[in-house]
Amino acid sequence: MFSSLRHGLVLMPCFFATTFPVLAAPGTMQAVEIREGGKLSVGTRAVPAPGRGEVLVRVRAAGVNPVDWKIAARRTGLVAGTDVSGTIDALGEGVTGWNVGEAVLGFARQSGSYAQYAVVDVNSLAKKPTSLTFEQAAGIPIAFETAYRSLHETANIARGRTVLIHGAAGGVGSAAVQIAKAAGARVIGTASAGHHEFLRSIGADQVIDYRSQKFEEMVKEADIVLNTVNAELNARSIAVVRPGGVLVSIVGSPDAAACRKAGIRCSSPDRGSGASNAELLSKVGGLIDEGKVTVFVEEIFPMADAEKAWARSRAGHTRGKLVIRVSEGPTMKHQ
Repeated sequence: MFSSLRHGLVLMPCFFATTFPVLAAPGTMQAVEIREGGKLSVGTRAVPAPGRGEVLVRVRAAGVNPVDWKIAARRTGLVAGTDVSGTIDALGEGVTGWNVGEAVLGFARQSGSYAQYAVVDVNSLAKKPTSLTFEQAAGIPIAFETAYRSLHETANIARGRTVLIHGAAGGVGSAAVQIAKAAGARVIGTASAGHHEFLRSIGADQVIDYRSQKFEEMVKEADIVLNTVNAELNARSIAVVRPGGVLVSIVGSPDAAACRKAGIRCSSPDRGSGASNAELLSKVGGLIDEGKVTVFVEEIFPMADAEKAWARSRAGHTRGKLVIRVSEGPTMKHQ
């Protein structure tokens, strides 16, 4: 229905345009599609239409997250990715407070973000900080929302607390280091030696080389531990949390009985409760505008090299974020 309306709306009465989105986008777009076996290729597909409470974003860049390739088998035939930055191209029914042409970032959960156009629900939409490039902004949504929710909603971080962050140089980890520091915490991060200078530059007070040092021997009575690495670290981390402290894991649930025995609270961030994605992304944007937080992009890939970006993500040991820059020219490589 929307494809036929797209060409006729401008001739209809103005009250009708408030019911359906007026799309400036063409009928088709280029997008990175997931093939069998998790392979990626650039193909042509219809531009999605925003529904009620959604906007259509003309994509400038898309962030790469491990979850993108971890769930690929469930999204065969669909567009890859979630993190998106770009400009609003059209407003869906009932959307207010947003304008066409506005620079934004958000979660493109249903439509996928590795594409020239993506649909974003306003509950997962925020303004792009003016100090950031679109590539930097594309690195915000999942990593920074997860870090902020983990530290503020789940762990109730406060000034003077000691926070240990496992995988501190990665996307979520580097976001968490900065967010914890902005909250006035003392920050300890684990990372390989090559990332130590980087972590100190973004606010880490102490850095532990996980390859040559045991964090259990170097950290005692931490108020908060945030584990972004693997489930094995959950069991090892319980002993370094003070009684009454919090272990937050985004990589599997810690053993509940062991947590109770140690007298600590073990939890994971829960997007089903608390503030909306949009609210937390706005709070992150505020920290960026204040100069307390920024986004570090390690490497930018063209759409045609999305598979290389996934291989780099799978290899691990990234510093900050990997990003796909969306190209819109006729030279886009198809497969």
